[in-house]
Amino acid sequence: MVRAPQAAPDRAALAAHLRRDGLSDADLALAPPARIIALARDQAVLSAGDRAVDAGVVLTGALREFYPLADGREVTRGFAGPGAYLGSLSDLLAEAPARSTIAAEVASTVALIPWAAIRALAATHPGWAAMVHRVTERLYLAKAEREYELLALDAAARYQRFRARYAALEPVIRQRHVASYIGVTPEHLSRLRAREPRPATGQPRSPARTRR
Repeated sequence: MVRAPQAAPDRAALAAHLRRDGLSDADLALAPPARIIALARDQAVLSAGDRAVDAGVVLTGALREFYPLADGREVTRGFAGPGAYLGSLSDLLAEAPARSTIAAEVASTVALIPWAAIRALAATHPGWAAMVHRVTERLYLAKAEREYELLALDAAARYQRFRARYAALEPVIRQRHVASYIGVTPEHLSRLRAREPRPATGQPRSPARTRR
């Protein structure tokens, strides 16, 4: 990882994302300086087996969280684009070696703050406590929705939900990672894509470029 210079636009973007979840300027003034990190494609900000110590925000690019399996396969848990919070909450709370890896899907920039500092602020300042509660609640709801998709929906419905949830990121996410996320093979994903409705104009749809 390369520590990027803390440019004013990066600081402003981080502050804007935190204000979105209710932090005031007075609350923001209490935060420790964030580490701005530049990631190359496929570079990890957290690797399975390491201890998770940071939480943060994606400033640019797109990241993927996945579980590396013993047989070499990877199971994608989710994606994060600009404005999304970064960090595996379960691994942060467990204070044990991380089970998941978080890596850049494309060249990305992230802002990281030590989780211990965030917890300390939440324990003593109502604004930070409310923010942590709000984010934790949103993550819980997202987890419940993901479980519903995997257990109750077929592959076609899961693919449509992926497209709705990650519409802005879909152009840069590699197709094998999309397949892993919805729980199908890349070949099955190709068939799902082929069955997508054609444009209403009746013009033939141009084949989508496949990202491997």
